[in-house]
Amino acid sequence: MRLAERCGLPELARAKVQLKDAVNGAGAAVGAKVMSLVAGMLAGADSIDDTDVLRHGAMAKAFRGRCHVGGA
Repeated sequence: MRLAERCGLPELARAKVQLKDAVNGAGAAVGAKVMSLVAGMLAGADSIDDTDVLRHGAMAKAFRGRCHVGGA
């Protein structure tokens, strides 16, 4: 993720990707969405359907149980 940020991937995505006719907010925060896809790939996603590894409930799976999710 740090390498993608240092290389300017979010800025490049914002400059090159434009969804002008999107009415549901799909065109908003393009840089953040691209970075989310990169994070999903780093967590093991190999298709768009696999990006559910980014969901809040899957954090322990994505980080192999090394992070504490939840209260107490």
